[in-house]
Amino acid sequence: MIKKILFVILAIGCIALFFKSCSSEEYSKKIDSATLCDALTSEISVPDGEFSKYSDEDIRFFFTDPKLYDNICVSYSTDTTDVSEVGVISAKDEESAKKLLEEAKLYLKDAQEQKRDFLRNYAPAELEKINSADAQRFGKYVIFTISEPSEADAVFEKAKNKLK
Repeated sequence: MIKKILFVILAIGCIALFFKSCSSEEYSKKIDSATLCDALTSEISVPDGEFSKYSDEDIRFFFTDPKLYDNICVSYSTDTTDVSEVGVISAKDEESAKKLLEEAKLYLKDAQEQKRDFLRNYAPAELEKINSADAQRFGKYVIFTISEPSEADAVFEKAKNKLK
């Protein structure tokens, strides 16, 4: 009888561990967005190798509700013929991050609409970057990038690894 009880308890424990491992991934909530953004820009090659950051004022133009986030960093290529960008948003919580993910997608859509015609005529090589712009959420962090598809994959993979 005791063996059966121990077996049932062990089986329940194994099932609980299995479901725990299948649940959503947990990510760190202690990385500053600027630090992470700097790390992620290393995954993108730009002609002059330089990135600059948008000012807080510029960022508030796109992400208008500061109650949703702790901090934001958006880095862009300083080469005027390159549209590469990486953005990191540290949201207040996961619900805020979901809202900010939608805002990041709108930001990217707006960038696509504003830059597509110009790029088609003056920098056609950059069209692939703007067309493949993407944003993903990792816990309370939102990462977005305008970059080559393979570089975007590397950016998201590095973010995932740094935030675990």
